[in-house]
Amino acid sequence: ELEACGICGTDVEVFEGGPNRSYPIVPGHEPLGRIIRIGDGASAKWAVKEGDRVAVHSTLTCGRCRTCRAGLRGCTAPEFSDSAIYGFRSPDVSPGLWGGFATHLYLAPEAMVLPVSLDLSVGAASLFNVMSNGVDWAIELGGVRAGMSVAILGPGPRGLATLIACKAAGAGPIAVTGLTRDGERLAMARELGADATLDVSGGNVAGAVVDALGRAPQLVIDTTPGSVDSVVDAIAMVAQKGMIVLAGLKGPGRTAPVPVDQIAAKQVTIRGVVSRALSSMQYAIELIESQRWPFDRLASDAFGLADAEQAVRSLMGDHPPLHARIEIGA
Repeated sequence: ELEACGICGTDVEVFEGGPNRSYPIVPGHEPLGRIIRIGDGASAKWAVKEGDRVAVHSTLTCGRCRTCRAGLRGCTAPEFSDSAIYGFRSPDVSPGLWGGFATHLYLAPEAMVLPVSLDLSVGAASLFNVMSNGVDWAIELGGVRAGMSVAILGPGPRGLATLIACKAAGAGPIAVTGLTRDGERLAMARELGADATLDVSGGNVAGAVVDALGRAPQLVIDTTPGSVDSVVDAIAMVAQKGMIVLAGLKGPGRTAPVPVDQIAAKQVTIRGVVSRALSSMQYAIELIESQRWPFDRLASDAFGLADAEQAVRSLMGDHPPLHARIEIGA
């Protein structure tokens, strides 16, 4: 029985009929809820029981194909293609309950679920997916560590989650960039512990970040959606032998003019991301349960299920909320 489901930019793409999608689908790929019916085998496998609150990983995997056995992301079994993801599967596939914008969700045997404390508010708990991405990009893939200088490009929900993950790892100094319209988000970044927050609407992003940090960042995490300029900025600012994590999707067919010689001269490592490791999701939940950061305020906007369209449209304006969710019963 669903309590809430977070909303992100991908939901906007789905709502607008984005390419490479098969419709109809049941939206919502960040589901949070309580177990109301479970068999003994599933209860033992997931270590949960009826009444427990759980966070659901969006991906279904077979666990048997070569990709799964190698520990890679992106199951290649025919029955677990891109359409076998919560929030992207047709209701024509039995039993039809495949998305978080609903009252109930079916947990397939291949689902990955983790318990979440009932002591958390619904809003804070609904941030598990956002925080999972932040942990994955900064720690699992970025290798952030204590004392590492970091630049986070983009102050959206996942940029702020990345900042929390970097602070939890003891990184610093940390700079977060945004645009003039991101004033509220940059203010939240300062509250979360960013050493510098920069309005880079005027350009010269790389120079501004290096000046603010006092040195080139060893790790640059690009969470900016749509803009390919941020990729070039990341390469320009990253330190010698530094790491760039490309996390913000730019859209089909969009490419950046990559300065190859500069990458080679700096000996830069560039990593792309997709989905998130289950271990990242586990640590993200632990960070939320620690309540060391103002998660309730970060989970700023709740919409009822009947207002799902309004909720998705809230992300499409010039001043989107810090984080939006569908909350059943709101």
